[in-house]
Amino acid sequence: MSAEAEKVREKEELEHEKELLAQTDDIEEQFVDSVVPQTDDPNIPSLSVRMVVLGSLFAVALALMNGIFSFRTNSFTVSSNIATLLSYPMGVFLARVLPRGVLNPGPFSVKEHVLIYIIAGAAGGQPYGIENVIGQKFEKFLNDQAVTYWNSVLFILTTQMIGYGLSGVTRRYLVRPAAVYWPTVLPTVATFVAFHENVETEEVKKVGGLSRYTFFWLVLVMAFVWQWIPSFFAPAVQALSILCFFPSASKTVRMLGSASPNMGVGVLSISLDWTNFGSFFTPLATPWWTSVNYFVANVIILWIVVPLAYYGNWFKNPQLASPYSYEDGSPFPRINTPRLFDKTGKRVDPTAFYDRNDFSLNQTAYDAVKPIYLSENFATTYATSFLALTAGVTHVGLWYYKDIIRQSKEMLAQVDEAKPDIHNTLMKAYPDIPEWMYLAWFAFWVVVAIIVGHVTPYRLDWWGTLFGLVLGFLFIIPYGIIQGTTGQQLGLNIITELLMGLIVPGKTIQVMTFKSFGYNIMIQCLSLTADLKIGHYLHINPIHMVFAQLWGTLIGVICNTASVWIAIAYFPLDSPDWLYTGHTTFYNAGAIWGAIGPGRFFGPQSPYYATNLGYLFGLILPVIPWGANKLFPHPYWRFVHVPVMTWILFTGYVQSAVTSFFIVAFIFQYCIFTYAHGWWAKYNYVMSAALDAGSAIAVLVITLVQMQVAVPPSAVNPSVYDYYCTGTNWDADQFK
Repeated sequence: MSAEAEKVREKEELEHEKELLAQTDDIEEQFVDSVVPQTDDPNIPSLSVRMVVLGSLFAVALALMNGIFSFRTNSFTVSSNIATLLSYPMGVFLARVLPRGVLNPGPFSVKEHVLIYIIAGAAGGQPYGIENVIGQKFEKFLNDQAVTYWNSVLFILTTQMIGYGLSGVTRRYLVRPAAVYWPTVLPTVATFVAFHENVETEEVKKVGGLSRYTFFWLVLVMAFVWQWIPSFFAPAVQALSILCFFPSASKTVRMLGSASPNMGVGVLSISLDWTNFGSFFTPLATPWWTSVNYFVANVIILWIVVPLAYYGNWFKNPQLASPYSYEDGSPFPRINTPRLFDKTGKRVDPTAFYDRNDFSLNQTAYDAVKPIYLSENFATTYATSFLALTAGVTHVGLWYYKDIIRQSKEMLAQVDEAKPDIHNTLMKAYPDIPEWMYLAWFAFWVVVAIIVGHVTPYRLDWWGTLFGLVLGFLFIIPYGIIQGTTGQQLGLNIITELLMGLIVPGKTIQVMTFKSFGYNIMIQCLSLTADLKIGHYLHINPIHMVFAQLWGTLIGVICNTASVWIAIAYFPLDSPDWLYTGHTTFYNAGAIWGAIGPGRFFGPQSPYYATNLGYLFGLILPVIPWGANKLFPHPYWRFVHVPVMTWILFTGYVQSAVTSFFIVAFIFQYCIFTYAHGWWAKYNYVMSAALDAGSAIAVLVITLVQMQVAVPPSAVNPSVYDYYCTGTNWDADQFK
């Protein structure tokens, strides 16, 4: 085919795709039109004093709470949906009582409501770079004396602010085109529309009963009261390990059933603590099909693959030193831990083979303990991460390649507004921010980032900063198109660790810092872009949107960083509920990818070379449901989602979360959704937010009380939740 004929064919295809997009039965337009308002009043207030005050209050609260809760054994996050729910009555109240004028521009508007949510969300999401701060500041980790609060604030601020410049530049590709409709933001848009249009379906009206707000406060109080049971009076209910209840259970069965950190994999173990699973799996907010994928994957990986890896000694591990033993004195298998171990199986801290001057690899010290070993759970988690990297691309390519090509062509056709949609037309009523301002902002913070890499303890050479920016920039548009059209988010954390670890092996700090720059910049950019799409749908002044994002980010940086100092100084770290598991994983990853380097740790001579098969499985496994759909067409095949299946409960977490979340999801997202849909539509998401809020407030209060009042140890308040899995009593010497 000649070049001219090829151009004609491509033009005809593009015109055909445009015709398809213009049809009223287009699925994306149906989604958007059913949720997003098609009219706008530019005179509705948005940037107001009351909005800034309410947004700031929620921003400070969420940033501090989520920062502190990240130190929990099972980290817990309070959603910014709390701000959406609680700010509405507060805004309405202020509109009634404040005098009209600067403090009260009129009725509380949907635009003010959205900006409160944006401020709270920008602050409440923990910056990825905070892991660097904890890894270097915490005395249990690197204990870097050069780390201060203010140089940490500067580092975090830099990693956050660069994303704004890139987000603004990508608006023409990821915000304005109707083809990039961001399906994940539509529920948020629908929530705001529901609040301010006050329209309920007939199905919801038939439910009657309590109002949403009365129900919210009732559940919040109940959650607050209940949380005292698992967090204060009877922590044993955090892991009710059913397999260990049977007197005849063998040691193998008890290992499989145990769920506490440093023990087994929690087969059929149940937790009665919402904070153990409510935030990680979000069973009330996650669609049923997604929960099924989560559960199936966790059963396969944690309950089958990990035990097989242990008993088959796939990684040639020595017997890892265990803090617990069975009743006959034999060691209890230590499978569920993110710690590192030396060649004899003894736990080793990465600082043992670091140069204390710059935390790079001390080759002599490393040679004395190598090879470094991981628990079977931790090693399998890495294999799953490798699988996720290739599975995400493969899955999206197989299932959505036609959509992406079609929508990309439509997107490019809309870049110059050849076919602007109704929302682009409505947004013309507002002054826009020129791209040169975003580029200037981006350039300024790039310079700051290079300076930060030289003058702060978060060291990174200038070329590393630029390399991280280039890497993030290369992936923003393609990954943004994928996320904006399919809802599937892809990250760069493994790529950044791998590349920098190969380029500068042995340089722990540089690899950790590069990972935060390369990963966080793209994720932050796309998160901000999703927020801009919300503003686009609800027709909010772009200048006001950017102000809300910047203000929330600034509050978040200050408060998230402060939460590190607060948690380290005042919270009972190293107690069973506060084992800072996620931060330990990042810290040890610095040793694996930085000091030791991927070439050594995952190379041909490594015990964990086989984990690289994860990349291959990630290419193959998504083909199975796709191929099955070709042979036996059925819409359900699309719900067999391999990338979603890589969301495995983190190593070191209380493993009872797996069974518990699935029970909750089955009851609410399947049974009630199917057979009492009106009740579900009215109360489900409100209940999710109330459980989060009530549990979070209770945990803070309980922690403060525990500083003054101690509950005596007992069978329901043991040092290890499911101590009985060892066959010994709660007061045995090994638990003291």
